[in-house]
Amino acid sequence: MEIEPFLNRVFVDPLAGVTLQHLLGLATQHFYAFLLVLVRVSGLMTIGPLFGQSIVPANVRIFLVLTISLILTPMLNQQAKVGFDRLDANQNELLSRDEIPEHLLERFDSLVVTAGKLPGASLQKHEFSYPIDVPKTVLDFAWVGVGEFGIGLALGLGVLTILSGLQLTGELIDQQTGIALGGVFNPGLDAETSVSGQLLYLLGIVVMLCMEPIGGHIMMVSALVETFQTLPAGEGFLSVSTFEFLRDLVHMSLVLAVQVAAPLLAMMSLVALTMGFLGHTVPQINVLVVGFPVRAMVNLVVLAITLSGAARHVVNIVPYTIDSLRASLAGV
Repeated sequence: MEIEPFLNRVFVDPLAGVTLQHLLGLATQHFYAFLLVLVRVSGLMTIGPLFGQSIVPANVRIFLVLTISLILTPMLNQQAKVGFDRLDANQNELLSRDEIPEHLLERFDSLVVTAGKLPGASLQKHEFSYPIDVPKTVLDFAWVGVGEFGIGLALGLGVLTILSGLQLTGELIDQQTGIALGGVFNPGLDAETSVSGQLLYLLGIVVMLCMEPIGGHIMMVSALVETFQTLPAGEGFLSVSTFEFLRDLVHMSLVLAVQVAAPLLAMMSLVALTMGFLGHTVPQINVLVVGFPVRAMVNLVVLAITLSGAARHVVNIVPYTIDSLRASLAGV
């Protein structure tokens, strides 16, 4: 019997099988983590302002999602360490239960049990990491994917809700100035939104992109990245506080619409009173013929004056919205 083939069968072949199985397991785990990151980022790119707009080609959005996911996947472990440092309020290298936000307590308790400690014990930095378990069925993966997709969707939907207030502002303006009648006189226009609403919405997008010190689009991506600090891939979920804040954003959007439209609505009221006075005192004047150009001229003048105020409202409310959504989602 040759000794070398015998030794290969006894030692080398089993070792190669174990190594190959281990490598396949690691590759599967990393690919699954990449898919989860991909799904979370896709939620923001689906409905977020600018990212989710139809004017951005689909292939550009897909390329952007793949690029961000490829960059983030190798950084997941580092994000968990950063999250530990941000949650550790007293900086004693131990994370206690009273330092954890309420909606993350369940995950903290499960990490304590996984570390083999008694309930209520503190965690060290190397213990603050959740293993990524590959689901056994497609339904399990779909359920996890819903939670991951919801995080990005909530972030994009919150900012979009605020900027939609500018579209409502345009609707109010067009109704008062008579511009909305363009769709009645010429139904072939097929205008889904008002002219002023589209103008103000695009203004809000431009202001969000040009905010200092960084643009709002970078703030949204940064907030999404920070969710991985406390909600690792596979552990994404939407808390009750997130739903409550999204509800409050609808109210804030309505307030923003009224605040931006208030000066022009007030001027349109004065114009209507003036036209009514002229119609009674000088019956020879055709109020309908004179009223439309007067309203259009006043609309352009007041709108030009109030654009800076609308931009200031966007600069104030968009960072607050992103920071609040980041706090409700990630707890940091």
